[in-house]
Amino acid sequence: MWRSVMEAMDWNKKEELVADQARRHLKYYSDLFTPFCEQGTAQLSLIIRIQEYCYENVNFTKIFHKIIILLYRNDVLTEQAILKWYDDAHLPKGKSNFLDQMKEMVDWLKTAEEESDTETT
Repeated sequence: MWRSVMEAMDWNKKEELVADQARRHLKYYSDLFTPFCEQGTAQLSLIIRIQEYCYENVNFTKIFHKIIILLYRNDVLTEQAILKWYDDAHLPKGKSNFLDQMKEMVDWLKTAEEESDTETT
């Protein structure tokens, strides 16, 4: 499904314009992903597909984290799926680049999770 959604768009050739175009496109289609991503394994699979797509399409390499953040904010991806991908489920393709992009978000998620745990005890 990911590839079909991404191929439905005629992407701009200018890298600086792709990020905004992708944000608008994926925001429009995010509701389509939600019913298929109710389980953690499906979310993890989606993140891996996004990683592959961004690796294969050079204009998307630098916006991987923006795509993940958008899908997280639109309740397609959960923090657990993102943390699982970051910790041990990512692909070797572009690993260091994608992990570097996600570090700030992952640190924020881990901090929020720790604060949540502290508040409940």
